[in-house]
Order: sequence, then structure tokens, then C-alpha cells
Amino acid sequence: MSDFDYSRDPDDLYGETKVAVLEIAVRRNGTMSVAGCINDMTYALQMLEEAKDTIRRHHARQVNIIVPANMTDIKVRTP
Repeated sequence: MSDFDYSRDPDDLYGETKVAVLEIAVRRNGTMSVAGCINDMTYALQMLEEAKDTIRRHHARQVNIIVPANMTDIKVRTP
């Protein structure tokens, strides 16, 4: 007898399974290549837009904290 649970949603059987991948590579000489699921142009471009938005949100959350030098306990020795 199988342990397979047929009552589960088929989309949830494998958890976070990758369904599409885009790989962008930039080489030292400046050339760029894109590999992956690029046959469906609309879908590939939307994936890139989502990636851009994710990067923007990531950097928007970062907070730059400036601590004045006189408020630190760093001792500078001069020769």
C-alpha cells in the first residue's frame, strides 16, 4: 500500500519547487548572457521586472547609520 496522500493539493506536494529559472551572467570583457526559461518572452520579462522590484525593496530597507567618531571607543595611534 502506498503512503501517498491523494487528498493533498498537487501544487503543494513538493513545497517550494522551482518552476522557472533565469540566469544572467556578465563576463570580465563586459559581455552578458541570459539562460533559462526565455522562450516565453512576456513571462521572462515579467520575471526580470519582479527581480528588479525585489532588489529595489531590499535596498530600500537598508538603513545607513552614521556614528560620529567621538562616540566610538576606537583609539587611533599615529606614528
